[in-house]
Amino acid sequence: MKSEYLQQYTSPATQAEEAIDESSSQIECQRELRKAPTYAEHKRERQRQRQRERYQTDPAYAERERERKRKCQRKRYRTDPVYVERQKERQKERQRKLRKDPVYVEHQRELQRERKRERYQTDPAYAERQRALQRDRQRKLRKDPAYVERQRERQRELRKDPAYTQRERERKKQYRQSANSAKNSVNLPPTSKSAETTPSSSKNFLNNKRLNKERNHKGSRFFLSLPEQCQANQ
Repeated sequence: MKSEYLQQYTSPATQAEEAIDESSSQIECQRELRKAPTYAEHKRERQRQRQRERYQTDPAYAERERERKRKCQRKRYRTDPVYVERQKERQKERQRKLRKDPVYVEHQRELQRERKRERYQTDPAYAERQRALQRDRQRKLRKDPAYVERQRERQRELRKDPAYTQRERERKKQYRQSANSAKNSVNLPPTSKSAETTPSSSKNFLNNKRLNKERNHKGSRFFLSLPEQCQANQ
């Protein structure tokens, strides 16, 4: 009976010793685990996974983390030149790798073209500067025989493309139409509003025409011979 009691019940001191032994064995096990190379990587992966999940489910936490990282980075940029140089090298290496990706290169070009179009539309001074730079660049390039030859070769290759030929034909047709419309607008007769004349204005026009005719007739008498003048006076 006593042995059964001892087996079922232990003193607090004994329980404490057992707990210490168990915790020490757990600590020893943790030390052994930390020495394993896969344990550290597995732990980091679990932390990253938990952080990704919290980023997606807690916007306030995500914003706090971004702000904290920005502050730490700004502080480290000011105080750690080695870190700054290391970050620059990493960025250069990343850019070198990205430039080998055709999709990334095309995406960057499209972004640049879009930004340039927006600035052309919103900044007239920038647009004028760019046009002046382009004209100056073209003038310099036209003096380069190699550039001129390359352009001629490019034009010859383009003329072999039916789509390019069709586009050029359409462009020239549109240009001729716009030029003809501009010419016709210059040579248009007066509008109906300007052509309308009142009876008084038409009467004045006829009177002026008759007076000019009489003046011309009188002036022509000075060039007649003497007999003709007498006959005209009679």
